[in-house]
Amino acid sequence: MGDVTTSSPTGTQERAAVSQRQHILDTALALMSQRGVDGTSMRDLAAAAGLNVASLYHYFASKRELLVAVLQERGFIEDLAASTGPAAIARDDFDGLADMLEDILRSMLEVEDFIRLMLGEVMRGEETAHAVGVELFDATQTALERWLEESEPTICNGPGAPAVARVLRAFIVGLFFEHVAGVLESSEGARNDAFRGRSVEAAAVLRARL
Repeated sequence: MGDVTTSSPTGTQERAAVSQRQHILDTALALMSQRGVDGTSMRDLAAAAGLNVASLYHYFASKRELLVAVLQERGFIEDLAASTGPAAIARDDFDGLADMLEDILRSMLEVEDFIRLMLGEVMRGEETAHAVGVELFDATQTALERWLEESEPTICNGPGAPAVARVLRAFIVGLFFEHVAGVLESSEGARNDAFRGRSVEAAAVLRARL
């Protein structure tokens, strides 16, 4: 007789925990989209997820930790790291910088609903959303500086990588705001073309000063 594969109790418990965590994240995003971050308490979230508060805190120690987990689960933080990694784009490729900027903008579209939520909460002065937003801006700045230093060092001559990274970060945020505000074309193809065109323009402007 052939061997029979069985699931261990530990393996079953681990899968159940992963499934429960995913359920909490999905519920959190839906609830916060309706009520806002400030208007959603951990007790509200526990009730909506069918848990008691103690069980919820077992998975997430705070609302801030929960917000970060939503970003990670939706892939934005990982996408940002991959897009700005030196191995992702050839050093001597003229379109390297444009590709990197376009990749970041496209990754933001993957979590657009969450970014819209965060923007609204930050503008209302919600402290948890503000703290997560600052952390995300800092991570973006660090990633951009690293990529510039390793892949496009000549662009940084003079002002330095931190200054150039801040300009690029402002470009990314500004262009995404144009998209949110409806300034860019609404169709997916036209929007992607706009992202590409503006990214190429930004790269050309920086290279023109060399």
